[in-house]
Amino acid sequence: MKNLYDLVVIGSGPGGYVSAIRASQLGLRTAIIEKYQELGGTCLNVGCIPSKSLLDSSKYFSLAKNNYSSHGIFFEKLFFDFKKMMDRKNEVVKNINNGVKYLMKKNKIDVYQGIGSFKTKNILFLKDIKSLKEKKEIQFQYCIISTGSKPSCFPHLNFHLENRILSSTEALHLKEIPKKLIIIGGGIIGLELGSIFNRLGSKIIILEPMEKIISNMDDSLSHEMQKILEKSSIQIETSLSVSNIFKENHEQISVFAKYHNGKEVKFIGDYCLLSIGRIPYTKNLELENIKIQKNKKGFIHVNDDLQTSVKNIYAIGDVIGGKMLAHKAEEEGLYVVEHIVGKKPNKLNYDLIPSIIYTYPEVASVGRSENEIKKDKIEYNIGIFPMKILARARTSGCTDGFLKMISHKKTDEILGVHIIGDHASDMIMEASIAMEFRSSSEDIYRICHPHPTLSESFKEAALLNFENRSIHM
Repeated sequence: MKNLYDLVVIGSGPGGYVSAIRASQLGLRTAIIEKYQELGGTCLNVGCIPSKSLLDSSKYFSLAKNNYSSHGIFFEKLFFDFKKMMDRKNEVVKNINNGVKYLMKKNKIDVYQGIGSFKTKNILFLKDIKSLKEKKEIQFQYCIISTGSKPSCFPHLNFHLENRILSSTEALHLKEIPKKLIIIGGGIIGLELGSIFNRLGSKIIILEPMEKIISNMDDSLSHEMQKILEKSSIQIETSLSVSNIFKENHEQISVFAKYHNGKEVKFIGDYCLLSIGRIPYTKNLELENIKIQKNKKGFIHVNDDLQTSVKNIYAIGDVIGGKMLAHKAEEEGLYVVEHIVGKKPNKLNYDLIPSIIYTYPEVASVGRSENEIKKDKIEYNIGIFPMKILARARTSGCTDGFLKMISHKKTDEILGVHIIGDHASDMIMEASIAMEFRSSSEDIYRICHPHPTLSESFKEAALLNFENRSIHM
């Protein structure tokens, strides 16, 4: 017998389970299909959450080793237990898994484990994950595809712990600290995982094909971050292309690369992490059965309302491309559900989705970069305020970084905010809210900011923007 639902969501990552919850709140009979045993998708199980757990654990160890003595805190024998760090990471993930399960039960959402494959535009086959045999049919009025993405790999390679070629998934399940970890790709994943193992004693080499790391962010963030990482003994090589990777023996990996000037070089390590991007995951959906269109890179094509070429089927998150961020997927899911029930929600402003790197100090950015503004020939002002001037940064001991605010020269509207500093991931929300309401830099300066806080950097950068002066610099 067919199961009839108003909405079926395929994939239980942040976009998927948030969509399902909102749909149930709005009165839709809702089901969610997840192929893995645990809910939460990549973000919760092998991405955002476990990596942040290890980033925090390794940060505390690094601070205890290098910074606490200046606070008058000393240790006779400081050491870390890597297994305990990993156990804690697993426990954090398990607790949040249980939280998602509770939310499904609380909101009366039916959860099916298996693979969802389209039979028609209103019927899904639920298939067994191993045998791919059909277990049942599920009928629906609307469907949201939220199947996410998976790590990219070079064509002739496979990710595997034993052959020592890793994606972020394998890196988060290591049983030992690499002696020398070669990371291909200087983006968010590469910098975060590199930071974890660097703090725990690994020699880290980052190979970036572009001229700079975190190349999708403002140039000033890239340059400052490289200085900070190199100060922590992380080796960064840019402007080179990897030509081959192979296993020298049971303990060594060789990476062959060529700089853009033609010089060839070989790097040897005991593990190699590929963080060269992610690709959409649409395997076994059988989209061809209902003629859902994809672009050349495999991303599902959607319109402004996130509808696919089949109007009752929507797609959100990594599987449609754009910024591959959990909070983007969540907002898209909320929009789709409210659109389905006729609430006429505001469309997501993709220019104002914050990007964050959870290194120490953190990196956060929202709005347009200086290069993008220059390209559009917009006249602009810049206010850059160093964190080291703030009293709160000095009391905490994290004085690296700055806050950079860019505003329109004629209207003073804030166009972009770029931060390196402690708690940048939290501070960026002031910029996001201000820009959503099209605030000027003068608006920010006129608002009372508490002292001593890191948020005072907003006030100071804003004053630099519209008057070219600062109170404390």
